[in-house]
Order: sequence, then structure tokens, then C-alpha cells
Amino acid sequence: MQFNNPNILYALFALIIPILVHLFQLRKFQKTAFTNVKFLKELIVQTRKSSQLKKWLILSTRLLILTCIVLAFAEPSFDTNKAAVQETETVFYIDNSFSTQEKGPKGELLKVSVQELINSYPNDKKVSVITNTHTFKNKSINTIKNDLINLEYTPNQLDYKTVSLKANQLFSKNKNILKRLICISDFQKNNSLDSSYFNTKYQTTLVQTLPVSKSNISIDSAYFIKPNATETQLKVLVSKQYSTLKNIPIALYNNDSLISKTTVDLTNSKNSVLFHLPSKNSLNLKVELLDASSTSDNVLYLTRKETSKQNILAIGNRKNNSFLSKIFTENEFLFNQQESNSIDYSNFDQQHLIILNELENLSVALIKNISNFTKNGGTILCIPSEKIDMKNYNSLVYTYNSINENETRLTKINFDHPIFSSVFEKKIKNFQYPFFKKHYTLKNYESTILSLENGGPLLVRIANNYIFSAPLNSINTNFKQAPLIVPTLYNIAKSTLKNNIPYYHINTENNIDFELKIKKDDVLSISKNNVDFIPIQQIKANKVSIQTTNQPAIAGIYSLKNKQNLTGHTIAFNYPNSESIRTYHAISTLENNNIKTATSVTDTLAEINSTSQIGTLWKWFVIFAILFLIVELLILKYFK
Repeated sequence: MQFNNPNILYALFALIIPILVHLFQLRKFQKTAFTNVKFLKELIVQTRKSSQLKKWLILSTRLLILTCIVLAFAEPSFDTNKAAVQETETVFYIDNSFSTQEKGPKGELLKVSVQELINSYPNDKKVSVITNTHTFKNKSINTIKNDLINLEYTPNQLDYKTVSLKANQLFSKNKNILKRLICISDFQKNNSLDSSYFNTKYQTTLVQTLPVSKSNISIDSAYFIKPNATETQLKVLVSKQYSTLKNIPIALYNNDSLISKTTVDLTNSKNSVLFHLPSKNSLNLKVELLDASSTSDNVLYLTRKETSKQNILAIGNRKNNSFLSKIFTENEFLFNQQESNSIDYSNFDQQHLIILNELENLSVALIKNISNFTKNGGTILCIPSEKIDMKNYNSLVYTYNSINENETRLTKINFDHPIFSSVFEKKIKNFQYPFFKKHYTLKNYESTILSLENGGPLLVRIANNYIFSAPLNSINTNFKQAPLIVPTLYNIAKSTLKNNIPYYHINTENNIDFELKIKKDDVLSISKNNVDFIPIQQIKANKVSIQTTNQPAIAGIYSLKNKQNLTGHTIAFNYPNSESIRTYHAISTLENNNIKTATSVTDTLAEINSTSQIGTLWKWFVIFAILFLIVELLILKYFK
């Protein structure tokens, strides 16, 4: 048995007082004279016996009354459960990502979970709550009730490792307190989940709330294509999951004005649709699925702006540069070439890409000007010759090592690299492998784009620079005849200006370039309606680079402006579509001594409350005290 107020038990020593009163008969008797005492002697004997019994009964009832009162104030209880008598702390994680706006049996998953929490958790008891956007520490449900009810859906979702770390920070350091983490989510597979993510120092309950239907139709991506020099088309990729719908209407808007409407055939799970775009320099587009069930992935925003042609300068032998002029055509690029002995350095700051094509030596002036060019945000593409001055080259790029004269082949493509993001529809395992008779081994590079059969790199990236490890002349390789060379070099050139991407995703690091010339003290901002924020920005020679990560929070088309007015540039931001695929973790497989699973917030809290109930006895002692008081009164009244 446990006592919540054990110190009150010292009051039991007070029971000695009625005992002393009864034992010592602390009362004075008055003598009365009688003429005949025989009858009185018999009466005294009889009275003394009944009186003593009555006194003992009264003493017993009074002792029992006082004992019950003392025990009632001490609040005794049965030790039926360790959790029942132990102080507890509870942290809730409520997932308010877009997927929780789907309908469950009782309504929207998030709204139902919040309401069940408010109805089932004690209103005045302190609790900490983590959401994807807010954190409430040691607040009563009454205090944060309105905040929880008004929780907005967000594209952000915390990974469960972060949830565990945040919960650990919210818990106190007291080891004697029982700690509980209750995670309420649909637990989609796009967010990894493992039992090792949760600390064994606290109990974890995973409450999985699932939608009634898993069906979804979403816009996966979109990009511009140019079938010819005068026409531009928009290709939109659409997919469905668990849906029986076949023909879905889809609309295209420019500046909120409808310009085209068609249907996409989804007899198969994936398909695409083509829109012919109007001949305008700038387009602010919105693609919308009109009969989609979800509201977070049925809209895609895009922008298109005809930019000036990119300046490409190739330095090297004109004969070696001839293949480059076929790739960098005049309708998209301003391609120039110069011999290594007659370089005009004055226009370096106007270039977007400078190609060092099979130069044996780099002059001091060239190294100095190239270094300044890259410091100002320019990009170089370095193709070595068969005989390079290693020390001379490494003073610029510091990556070339020894030469390898064993013939090898190009066998591996890094399909995940940004320059191949829109080149391949699927990963190709077998293709025509170009050979290389000689190549250099490389060092100090960041990422590999193309790899050789012997494991060495063929093309790497270092900061904004791209480095080939082998000469590309026809004697050393047949790479010029391979189809891969065109998208590789073309996309390297296009990547030098990062504003030709039709849209960007929210909550990812986006680096965007604009061909703008502004003063050093000018500040650019991104705005839409009531949203206005200043991104990280860097002014370079012929462009301005900005970086966004956590802002904006709402998808749409935003304008780039300076203090005076709009710059004429727009940026499209979209929500990530990671939650479009409705697949969920089987959380029951994670159960162990420390992790429990459930499907209802109400049932979870009811179970916790039941285990927290202790076998309280104070009410019974109050009842017994009253009963013994009644018994004493009856004895005093009827026991003669």
C-alpha cells in the first residue's frame, strides 16, 4: 500500500489521548447516602459490568473513527501499477503535413486527431506538443486549444529522428519521471521509420491514422520542349495511384486566364499531355487537374522567360573546337573561339562558360583571368591535352594527377546529377561504350558525373567548374561520335545560368541566377500578394544569384523586385510531391517493449488513463469513519 501524504500518519499517535481518558476515568463521582445498601450492592455490580462494556465499545468506535480520518487524509492507495503512482510527462507529435487532410472514417485525419486529443486529455494537465511548424512546451490543453484547432496544413514534414530529438529536449532531466512520446501520423513511406529512431529512455506510442481511400491523381512534373525553332510546347506528366478514373480534365492558365483545356488518358497509371504555348516572351503558367481528389499535388506553377543567348568562349585550336560549334548553335548560344596565343581578356566578364580545349600550357595571364572569372561566378570546362604541364594546370584547378595509358571505356553515368535531370526517361544499363586510350587520374573533386570502366572518373565537378580527365580528340577517343556528348556539354552550358528552370520546390535549397545589372547596395526581394521576403543574394559580373530555402511557404508565382519597381522576372514555387504516393508503413512491425502502436487517439489516451488510475482508498475510510460515528451514537443512545 502506498500513501500520498505519509507524514499525516504521525497523527495516529493522538489515539493515545482517548485511551488515557477512558482508562483513567477522568470523571468525578458524587456520593449519595442510602438507608439500605444491600440492593445497591447488587445494582452496583450489575451496572459496573454493563458500564465497562459500554465504555470499551465507545473507546473502540472512537479509536476507529480517528484512525479512519487520519488514514483518509494520508490518501492510501494500492500499488497496482508503477505508472499509476509515478509522475509522468507527455509529448505529442501531431503530423500536419498535406497528406493528413485526407478523409478518414470520421473526417479529415488532422482535424479528427486534434479534436480527440482535446476531448480525451485532461484540460488542466501540462503537455508538450510538436507539429511540423510549431512547438508548445509545458502548456495545458486549454491554453493551446485554439492553436491546435487552427493548425494549417504544411508541405513540411519532420523526419522521425528529428521528432525524437525534439521530444528529448522537451522532456525534463528527472530520471524518476515516466516519459511518454505519442506520435500521431499516417506514417507514409516517403518518411523513413525505424524503431532505432526512438529513445529507450521514454515510452513511445505510434498512432496511425489512415484515409478511407488511397486513390490519388497527381501532376508529377512538367517541362518545355521545342520541336522546332519557332514553336514551344509544355509537356506535363500525370500519374494515378489506386484510382479507377481513366479520363481526367486538365487545364492550362497564363496569368489566371484559361488558354487551353484537354483531358489526359490514364488508362495506364502514367501518361503525359502536350500543350502548345502562345508566342509570348514571358509566361506565368498554372497547370491544374480539375477532378483530382488531393489539393496539394493537383496544381503546378511554371514560368517561362525568353532569356538572352548565353555566351560561350572556347580557347584552343580551331580544328579541335569544330565539334563544339555544332553543339552550341547560334539560335541558343553566342559561341566564340580564340586561339591560345591571341586571347582577348577584356570580354571574359561577359561570358557564361569558358572552355579550355586541349591546351598544353596555361599562361600566367590566362590563369589570372580565369581565376578572376570563376571568383565572379563564371564556369569553366577543362578538356586536357595528351601532354599537359601538370604543375601549370594544377595551379588553376589542382586536380590532375598521373596519366594512365591503359585503354578503358566510359561505362557509368550518374543519372542523379543535375545536368542529366531531364535527359533520360529511365536509367540505361547497356549503351554504346566510348573508348579512351589515355586519361589522367584526378584528385580533389566534389562529384563524379561520368565514370570509366576501371573506376576512375571521366567528368567531375569542382565548385562551378567541370573537368574532363581525358582528351576528346578523335585519336584518343570516339566520344565525339557518342550520343551522350551532346546533352552533357549542352546541359553544362545551360547550367551556367540557373534561371532556365521552369519551377522550384519549396523547402529545398534553390540557387537561381538572373541576368541583371544592379548596384552593389541594391537589395532584391521576392513578393506575391502580402508575402514579401529578401533572399540570400550575391551580385556577380553579369548576373545576380539568389538562394531560397525555407521561404516562401506557399506555392505560386512570385515576382522579383528591387526597391524601385519590378525587375520583370518571375519565379514559380511548387510544393514537393513526395506525399503523392499513398503507401504507408506497417507500424505493427516496430512494436517492442518500448514502442506500442494504435489506430485511435481516443483509445490510446483511454488506455493511458486506465493504467494511470490508482486504487485509491481514502473515500472508503471516510465512509467507515461515518459508519463508526453512527455506531457510537447508537451505543450512547440505546446501550443502557
